[in-house]
Amino acid sequence: LNMCARHDREKNNFTEEAMQYLESYNWPGNVRELENVVERAVVLSKDSMIGLEDLPPNVVEYAESEKTVGYKAVSLREALEEPEKRIIEMALRRNNWNRQLAADMLEINRTTLYKKMKRYSLEVEPLARAQNS
Repeated sequence: LNMCARHDREKNNFTEEAMQYLESYNWPGNVRELENVVERAVVLSKDSMIGLEDLPPNVVEYAESEKTVGYKAVSLREALEEPEKRIIEMALRRNNWNRQLAADMLEINRTTLYKKMKRYSLEVEPLARAQNS
């Protein structure tokens, strides 16, 4: 039974990027896991094409970690810089760029947050600065 028909959903295909992620995943659950992922994507997808945003986080994270390792050898510090920067920026945005609240959310010292913001060139968002003036 076709999953699209079973869930009364019309999907044309996977996007090229989503297909690349699916192909790079190691599928420890074999066919059953693949079927579950496809069914989940069919149900959750809002577009006619199933995209990267419709895949479960474990599939996306695995493929992204494989991409990083596959392209060039990097130090652990270099490999962790981009995820750390994204996490810090997300904490700042969620806390309206309040550095103390962001530091508390990240469970780090405010001084440590300032240093990391400087290293990653994360300035206080202009809109937040204008509102605080």
